Amino acid sequence: MIIGTAINKQFIGTPILENISFKLGNNKKIALVGKNGCGKSTLLKIIAGILPYDSGSVVATGETLAYIPQEFEFPETSVSEYLYSCLENEWEFYKIDILKEQLSFNNYSDSQLISSLSEGQKMKLKLIEVMLTDPTVLLIDEPTNHLDIDGIMWFESYIKSLNKSVLMISHDRQFLNNTVSEVWEIENRKLTVFVGDYDHYKEEKAKLIGKWNEDFILFQKKKAKLQALYDRFAGTYGVKAVKSRIKREIEGENEKLPYVSKKIKEIDFKLGVTHAKRMVQFKNMSKTYNGEKFIFKDFDFELRGGEKVWLFGPNGAGKSTLVRMILGLETPTSGELNIGENLSIGYFAQKQNQLIYEKTLLDNFLDATHCQYNEVFGALRRFMFEGDDLKLRVRDLSPGQRARFAFAIFTYHQYDMLILDEPDNHLDIETKEVIEQSLREYKGTLFLISHDRYFVESIEPTSILYLNNGRISNL
Repeated sequence: MIIGTAINKQFIGTPILENISFKLGNNKKIALVGKNGCGKSTLLKIIAGILPYDSGSVVATGETLAYIPQEFEFPETSVSEYLYSCLENEWEFYKIDILKEQLSFNNYSDSQLISSLSEGQKMKLKLIEVMLTDPTVLLIDEPTNHLDIDGIMWFESYIKSLNKSVLMISHDRQFLNNTVSEVWEIENRKLTVFVGDYDHYKEEKAKLIGKWNEDFILFQKKKAKLQALYDRFAGTYGVKAVKSRIKREIEGENEKLPYVSKKIKEIDFKLGVTHAKRMVQFKNMSKTYNGEKFIFKDFDFELRGGEKVWLFGPNGAGKSTLVRMILGLETPTSGELNIGENLSIGYFAQKQNQLIYEKTLLDNFLDATHCQYNEVFGALRRFMFEGDDLKLRVRDLSPGQRARFAFAIFTYHQYDMLILDEPDNHLDIETKEVIEQSLREYKGTLFLISHDRYFVESIEPTSILYLNNGRISNL
């Protein structure tokens, strides 16, 4: 059992976590949720022993911990060399084969460089590395960001079958519904525990907010009533009794405040062309590299204005290649690809490589949008960046904050068609929900790549394309 008691943590004098207490063990599968920047990864690192804390205690009794960070790197070496370097004793090599089978780690060569593996394979490789330590508790930060839909479904089954305690940060709601029996939420630097899956947590949180706001209304009514009583008896002998009651019933309690969730209110994807003109047409199109295996073959499809298309498939199937062809960065091997005339296409990439990490948010936004200086502050405030935030360098943002900042830049422009490649990666759930609503109501043309089933269903696509083994199916 791991027991945390009254943990406090500050960064440069700013409180991040206050009086956090918890119990972790008994093979429970637990989700750690909250807004980007609320301290989830900080708490995970404190439990893992990576970050110090200012006060309180974390005591692990009879537990071995393993931690998988949100972003990890491997050395430039082969799969086999890396795995053997992870062994404490060489003669335990048999453990590697057992774990490979358990994790369905296949479709690769032992001599293959790790850098050439898919993101899903890298995730499995990292799991093998940590499982070689035979941990009793797994701490995992956003595992589904590295996995395609098949990988996520496999990981769901794997987590449920583990005879270990698991605490994980994830913003994939369907994944959480299928794996966890408890949800820990960090909000306003405090930790609240909810028993049940993610949907049950949302129901209980809604009830809690309702009770919170009811208490606020009752408190304000009582306060007004006593104030009126005080005004009535002012200057009389009865005022002393009223003062005593105010001190006991109002000043003696903490001031009740309404529940206010600080989040993006809405996202405005500016519209260009909205009528049903042809945006993109694929005619008998094929793509191969060096005449070898087809990425896709004999593909026919037409995307018209106002349609919303979801493209999904395994990692490495060629989704990004298809996008690069639409953007004119690659050409078909055969067949035709026709793009509508004078079409303005907005591309939101999975990795925000367009951001300049050494620049401040203010300078980066000005350079990327060419907007007027006085427009920056309102544009970024809508995405919860204001005041001293604008002086931060992009490198100082968390992955979720970087994604939110990239959206602030992206939505400033007007496009005829949007191509969104994993736009939901790293974003907290509340921000996802705002984007979902915006895209559901969006009247323009959308070409979406995502592995988040909950996210996609909420957007309500008009067409679904499945890409695998060189074939694209229109489902």
